[in-house]
Amino acid sequence: MSNASYRLSESIRPTRYRLSLAPDIEAAKFTGTVEIDIELAEAASEIRLNALDLEIASAVVQTSGGQLPASATLDPENEMVALDLDSPVGPGPATLRIAFTGVLNDLLAGFYRSSFKDDNGNTVWIATTQFESTDARRAFPCFDEPAMKAVFEVELIVDANHLAISNGAEVSSEMLGDGRKRVRFEPTMAMSTYLVAFVVGPLVATEPRMVGGTPLRVVHRPGWEKLTTFALDCGAHALEFLQDFFSIPYPASKLDLIAIPDFAFGAMENLGAVTFRESALLVDAHASSQPERERIVDVVSHEIAHMWFGDLVTMKWWNGIWLNEAFATYMETLTTDHFEPAWRKWNSFGIFRAAAQATDSLHSTRPIEYAVAKPADCAAMFDVLTYEKGGSVLRMLERYLGTDRMRQGISHYLDKYRYSNAETTDLWDALEEVTGEPVRAMMDTWVFQGGLPVIEVSIRGEEVWARQAPFSFLPERPEDSAIGERWMVPLAVRRLHDYDDVRQVLLSGSEQAIGSLSDGVPVVNAHGPGYYRVSYSHELLARILDSFSHLDELERFNLVSDSWAMVVAGRAPFSSFLAIASAYSAGAYPEVAGWTTIIGGLRAAATALGSEANGELISTARRLLEPMLAKLGTSPETGEPETYGVLRSHIVDAMGTLVRDRDIIEMAREAFRAEMSKEGPLEPSLAAAILDTVAANGDEADYAFVLDRFRHPESPIDEQRFLSTLASFEIPALVSRTLAMTLDGIRSQDAPFVISRMLGDAGTQALTFDYMVANFERMVEVYPGSTIVRMLSGVSALYSPAMRESTERVRGFLATAQVPEAGKRVAQITERYEANLSLAKRLTEELA
Repeated sequence: MSNASYRLSESIRPTRYRLSLAPDIEAAKFTGTVEIDIELAEAASEIRLNALDLEIASAVVQTSGGQLPASATLDPENEMVALDLDSPVGPGPATLRIAFTGVLNDLLAGFYRSSFKDDNGNTVWIATTQFESTDARRAFPCFDEPAMKAVFEVELIVDANHLAISNGAEVSSEMLGDGRKRVRFEPTMAMSTYLVAFVVGPLVATEPRMVGGTPLRVVHRPGWEKLTTFALDCGAHALEFLQDFFSIPYPASKLDLIAIPDFAFGAMENLGAVTFRESALLVDAHASSQPERERIVDVVSHEIAHMWFGDLVTMKWWNGIWLNEAFATYMETLTTDHFEPAWRKWNSFGIFRAAAQATDSLHSTRPIEYAVAKPADCAAMFDVLTYEKGGSVLRMLERYLGTDRMRQGISHYLDKYRYSNAETTDLWDALEEVTGEPVRAMMDTWVFQGGLPVIEVSIRGEEVWARQAPFSFLPERPEDSAIGERWMVPLAVRRLHDYDDVRQVLLSGSEQAIGSLSDGVPVVNAHGPGYYRVSYSHELLARILDSFSHLDELERFNLVSDSWAMVVAGRAPFSSFLAIASAYSAGAYPEVAGWTTIIGGLRAAATALGSEANGELISTARRLLEPMLAKLGTSPETGEPETYGVLRSHIVDAMGTLVRDRDIIEMAREAFRAEMSKEGPLEPSLAAAILDTVAANGDEADYAFVLDRFRHPESPIDEQRFLSTLASFEIPALVSRTLAMTLDGIRSQDAPFVISRMLGDAGTQALTFDYMVANFERMVEVYPGSTIVRMLSGVSALYSPAMRESTERVRGFLATAQVPEAGKRVAQITERYEANLSLAKRLTEELA
């Protein structure tokens, strides 16, 4: 089948939709009519548009010469409907009038049903939408391609007691006399179909908060009003900050932030009607940890950034979706950092950048942008390379150009292409026009080839040289490797004892001199924005470790993160990683990103060795962690930085679940008993660590309490905390109970992440792998398609001694796993599994 069969004709373009929908939520179906004003560039006797899982009741085409009946033929394979006419129409304007019916599905895609329990335990249903990438066609016949922008006028016929929301502000509500009402919404700006939204049900909206001239509301299930204030605060901040940053007004008349109980993604940037997972929007700010609140600020900021970058200016085709998501990731980090500078957001972003670099260190990686033909190709783009790598290279570009020049170029681009569509190169050209820098040439090396370089820094005589080489976890480069060979690398370089004097060196060849040793020891990737790894010669690394305190927080993180990557790749021994970890410990640096990486490396080594052989490693972990525990204590102090609470949680968790320190386990059990007896709630900043520690060492009574709290949560955050805890119990019977709930008792949006977590824990992974293999076909049926690869990602952690006995079985499963929306991600999981097996073998030999 040709790629063209998936595409619509460019000679027929919509200009306006008048859409009426009447959902019957209890019966899980809907009826609708749509009028679509179109322009035909040439005469046509067949008009093709998108439709999927719809029944067409009637179709006519209205022209200035009269009305023509059309015969509708569905093409499910290409997700289209063909309207055939007895005589051609056009060129010129015409209007399509189509009546149709459809199903409110349970796929969490298109127009679907979601549910929650009321205070009496009764199931309450709502109807909602998720159209990105290509599921608007499940709700109404349409020209479902991003370049086919049009104005949308929507009306919803709903139960008289239900709230109805769409992209535009409500302009009228008319009672129909049959227990229903007709709600009409104002026309939208010209926009793509994937941004259309409607939500219907017994939901509640807050009173609007005016942000400039824009009313902002949070929409939620009844009874959770107290969980909306924080979202209103960070939503108002993002709206103000981003309008100022872009120097362009918010492009809609209102903004609703809508909490949906069942939602496959984190959130969706529908213009004026942004939908979220409940746990990504609703929170009690006084009963939550900093990371839980920070995630909400991140997600809200990300989606509001899309109102400009994605909604106002949209990619021409799905190959450009990376820029929408990468830019929103970059802007979310800027916005969150402005919302609360004390969170040091750009430092914690290093963890997410490292996750992208890990995937990019696989020969099965992919370029950020690649050709997209059919819908399944697009689904595979929503991954760590689109979001985190894309956001990282934009941050690297901003640091190279300077924040002000980057901002001016972005504003120029948005102004030039507002209400229309653009391609990746249009942004680079806009930045070049403003800055005069070779932006397109440089960024093409990062966008159109996969992988990343390692910058090898060495001394030659009195000169310091930088050499770039492709970096990979597995040494042998296959013929089909997607890792590139050379990049234009914007190196930021400073002297170790001169914090502010940063030079920008554009490394476009394989190597070049970057300074003189007489000027001082160099720090490459100064202040840490670069999307590349750095490997210092032994002499330079020794000098840097001797002056470890002269690095800033992100530089220290990059050093330990790059060191761990070298260990995984077999380019450095584990002892070199421990040397940097020891420098962290000796200085008791209270830095979350660095310690997250250190603890992750220790856990990986412990998994590789197995519980019977890791005694000395656990002693090493204790030695590294105890100075930080002594500095932070086991409870927060008045006035301490919030980041201390985040780090304390990581340290306590590691001491309780990795080291199995008796004092920490008893402290956790005491806090847990107080929670059970209602003597005192868990300290929010320590709740996750306490629950993890209790579960890892827990029994059936502990499990019963956690299960009850999961089933009767006080908030979405509470529900997620206790769900995560269920995945941490290690008694086989309890592991089996949790696994059974992933197909009956845990929402389909959450279950894949539970399984992934249980695959990653040596104490639960054997039973979990068996269960997943036995039930994989059923899981593919009931879980949202986008979540299957998230579940499978846990397979790469199956390298404990017990699981290494099942290596061929794991390989066989990965070789046969059919995941239509995965793209290259199953191959990436397979390659990372092989890299981890090699790592486990080396660690076992080195640490034996």
